[in-house]
Amino acid sequence: MKKIECPSCGELIPDDSLYCDMCGVQLLQCIKCGALGTEQFCAECGKPMVSRNISKSSKENFDKDEETVGDKTVGGRNKNLVLKSRKGGFILRPENEAVIGREKSPYVEYLRDLNLISRRHGKFVKRGCEWYIVDFGSTNGTLVNDVELESNTPMKFVKGDVIDIGTYIFDVIEQ
Repeated sequence: MKKIECPSCGELIPDDSLYCDMCGVQLLQCIKCGALGTEQFCAECGKPMVSRNISKSSKENFDKDEETVGDKTVGGRNKNLVLKSRKGGFILRPENEAVIGREKSPYVEYLRDLNLISRRHGKFVKRGCEWYIVDFGSTNGTLVNDVELESNTPMKFVKGDVIDIGTYIFDVIEQ
């Protein structure tokens, strides 16, 4: 098994570790260059750092073709994730390839009056049983767990995550 050096204590640990076995620090990985670290932003390129299990799934699994048998997707159970607004208590149900924004969006009744959400802010994408959110380079951005999305780069979200779109904060729940 390949070993890597912990960026905090220098101990050699298995390369698939999420935490250092010696000092216990959580290992983060840059969403852009893949560098390891323990700080919020990458020391190499300045991009956000995320948990290694999030960074792997965001880039590696997004473009994989889903395996289908007949009309059913294989490889996991179907998740009925929804985004519950902390302000107003309304629920957004992700729809595959649905645009998020103030116009031409299935969510327009909730988002049309928001000044900080672009007309075409982003979209939801489903690959197999996994959900992603993509920001279209919106003016005020989109965040998943306080990590700002890079324009046109999908970010996986799961139950328990927090998504910020404009002035709204959503908790991802399973329903």
